[in-house]
Amino acid sequence: QCPTKGWRCFEGEGPVPAVEGFSSSADACARLAQVWSEEAEALNRKSRFKASAEVYKRVLGMPVLPASRRADIHALRAKSFRQLAESRKQVHRDGEEGKDEEDPMHGLAAEWAIQEAEEALEHDPKCFLAGWEGAIAAKHIGWWNKGRSLAKKAMQAAPAGAAHRSQRETASTLFLLMSEEEQAEKQRKVAEMQQAREQQEPDVDQQELDWAKSVAIQLNEALKAEDFKRPHHQVWKLIGPGIKKQDADRLFSEIRQLVWEKWNSIAWQHGYRTSWDTIAR
Repeated sequence: QCPTKGWRCFEGEGPVPAVEGFSSSADACARLAQVWSEEAEALNRKSRFKASAEVYKRVLGMPVLPASRRADIHALRAKSFRQLAESRKQVHRDGEEGKDEEDPMHGLAAEWAIQEAEEALEHDPKCFLAGWEGAIAAKHIGWWNKGRSLAKKAMQAAPAGAAHRSQRETASTLFLLMSEEEQAEKQRKVAEMQQAREQQEPDVDQQELDWAKSVAIQLNEALKAEDFKRPHHQVWKLIGPGIKKQDADRLFSEIRQLVWEKWNSIAWQHGYRTSWDTIAR
């Protein structure tokens, strides 16, 4: 059913719709893609990045679209998401100063940008914009390996010759910058871990530490005696798959008794009054 407004030359509301004719569906799709792309660019200039990405998504829904053009649309969509991530991060910095938590949309938008960039490169490996936007987005969220990979693809996508030399140099600089930032981040995390460890570890009395070590050595040496090792080994040989629980409990009780007979005298030597009662131990 035709709408009642906007389509009739004399009675409808202006402006009058423009009608263009095309010789093929491919030409019609190309023209529609151009119109929608212009609409998306206009939204992008107004900082409506998410709305711009939605319009680009509408373009990708057209059935007849060359692979190179589809790659360009994915790359432009990646750019919109990357700008959305940057805008969210800026709002957090200006409007919520003092808070440690970031806007979740910042990370999500950056991940969407990376996904769109990778899809663009699948359609056209020579799409420089896709590699560049994906690398920038990965840098924002600290995905260093992914960022370097996309920056390298951007370098490879830039055509040879002096005309595109600046693109290659810019992508190369981004690659090196991410390597340096990753190294700096690792060093910062190591320093934070060392600082946290120093704060958490209490001062230990060296005399007490030496005493604990000497007691541990005595306990260990007591278990090396031949009159302990032989029966201990024979009991352990009785433990294996399929043994009943009550038999296993009895064998482990015998092992504990053998150990206690060796450790009991050492415990008394250091002032610990022991009992043969297994529960009291």
